[in-house]
Amino acid sequence: MKILVVDDNASLARAIKSFLNQEGHVADVAGSVKEGQKLLDLSNYDLVLTDLKLPDGDGLEIIRKARESAGSRLPEVILMTAFGSVESAVTAMRLGASDYLTKPVSMEEFSFRIQKIAERRRLDEQNELLQRQCDSLLDASGFGNVLENIVGRSQVITELKQLLTKVAPYPSTVLITGETGAGKEMVARAVHQLSPRAAGPFVRVNCASIPETLFEAELFGHEKGAFTDARQRRIGSFEAAHQGTVFLDEVGEVPLAMQAKLLRVLQEKEIIRIGSSSPVKVDVRIVAATNRNLEKMVAAGQFREDLLYRLSVFNILVPPLRERKDDFPELCRSLLDRLARELGKPSLRISDSLVQRLAAMQWPGNVRQLKNALERAAVLSEGRDVEAEFLLQSDRPEEAQADPGRPGFAAAAVSENLETGLAEALEGLERRMIVAALEKTGGTKSRAAEILKIPRTQLLYRMKKLGLGEGED
Repeated sequence: MKILVVDDNASLARAIKSFLNQEGHVADVAGSVKEGQKLLDLSNYDLVLTDLKLPDGDGLEIIRKARESAGSRLPEVILMTAFGSVESAVTAMRLGASDYLTKPVSMEEFSFRIQKIAERRRLDEQNELLQRQCDSLLDASGFGNVLENIVGRSQVITELKQLLTKVAPYPSTVLITGETGAGKEMVARAVHQLSPRAAGPFVRVNCASIPETLFEAELFGHEKGAFTDARQRRIGSFEAAHQGTVFLDEVGEVPLAMQAKLLRVLQEKEIIRIGSSSPVKVDVRIVAATNRNLEKMVAAGQFREDLLYRLSVFNILVPPLRERKDDFPELCRSLLDRLARELGKPSLRISDSLVQRLAAMQWPGNVRQLKNALERAAVLSEGRDVEAEFLLQSDRPEEAQADPGRPGFAAAAVSENLETGLAEALEGLERRMIVAALEKTGGTKSRAAEILKIPRTQLLYRMKKLGLGEGED
């Protein structure tokens, strides 16, 4: 597990970190609320161990931050204190703490509590996998039409659905291209669920989020003792997807050295775990996706031409939202129906005139950006009707089409945003700069971060905060 330790006792924090590393976990240390909150902004943790009394606040603030900064899965939290009280324990549990320990705590006790949490998270992951497999079985049995998830009746979407029904039944590799947020993962899942492999696993690999040094272990797994901290055999994504589908998201980010090994898997249908010399046969279908121009990357020597040919037996282009004007009425209402269920609100409505205004916008973040805008408006609007002032608050047509390079843009922007306040104006500027950087780099987060002169982790955090996604396509 990835664990954050927050304690102002530096020697104790180091001792806990050393113990956790010996147990096979990855631990970070912070000595204050501010440091802990910063690390929570930069990374997702499975577990947070925090002291109650800290120099600049208390552990309850860390618990609150862990809830706010979490990704798809909330981290477990253990509160540690030498000032134990029933009141503190109740407050901690109410905020979401998993456990409460009074100092001094033995390392054996730490180990026992952490093992319990690790086992619980493992069981949760297994349950999620089983649920996904059950959903696939239902779709494969005809109880659900996966194409209905791809909302729209425009010509481009109709042609996309027709192509999916032709391509999905065959074992050939598929390359899905399109802009960030256009819905490439949804198309990939449709390929899987419409195929004879629907009852098997669908394993998504986000190639942009894997450090280069960990690529091989992530895809192919490793044997016990293959390297430091390899305390047990680990099955990689290809073995996990046996008799199912591997979805290589953002495949354009795969390092050149790894591309050769990926090509071998495509050719030989087998992998070799790190630390082993014995090949393992894998029966998987590979579906890849990218928002980058792989042909240009081939010309620049950044992507192998033979790998591109292997991946693109079938090439499926997902159209951007701006080319789907006719789909806006159906798409908006479908998204609002889903949001009403997710938010626990009554059915939501949107006027035809407001839909037309939305259709006139550019939506550089595509369907994902539209969904985020609708969600914001659904939360803020009173009653069932989505209010334009909230929906268009930071996604105005003029913003979507503004040219920061034109003369007088800055002055005009200041004048237009005086009434909205500095915070909102800065958020809008931040959003536009990030979108512009992503467009310039073809969606490559690392290069966009360089242009913006911020760390990649900060870019991912800011994208998440602004509703521009987390590196997913």
